[in-house]
Amino acid sequence: MAQTQVYNATTKQYVTLEVNDDLVNEANTIEDNKKLVRSQRNTLLSQTDWALTSDTPLTDEQKAEAVTYRQALRDLPAQNGFPNIAFPTKPSFL
Repeated sequence: MAQTQVYNATTKQYVTLEVNDDLVNEANTIEDNKKLVRSQRNTLLSQTDWALTSDTPLTDEQKAEAVTYRQALRDLPAQNGFPNIAFPTKPSFL
């Protein structure tokens, strides 16, 4: 089991969730792997939606970095070798 941080907008805090790594091992076709990677990517995108709202506490520089990170996530399926790719590094403030 791995852990991931998810921002709870209601409590304005991050919570830690357990993620089942076995899902990667069970995906035995390329299409299954593609679906899994897209799902993980979509989760990461949804976790950073708050960073682009009009009332975000981020600086302009941090917002620009968040936009770049999110675009890199969106571009993952177009990378050579997809779904066997590396995810971009998440900025520390996200």
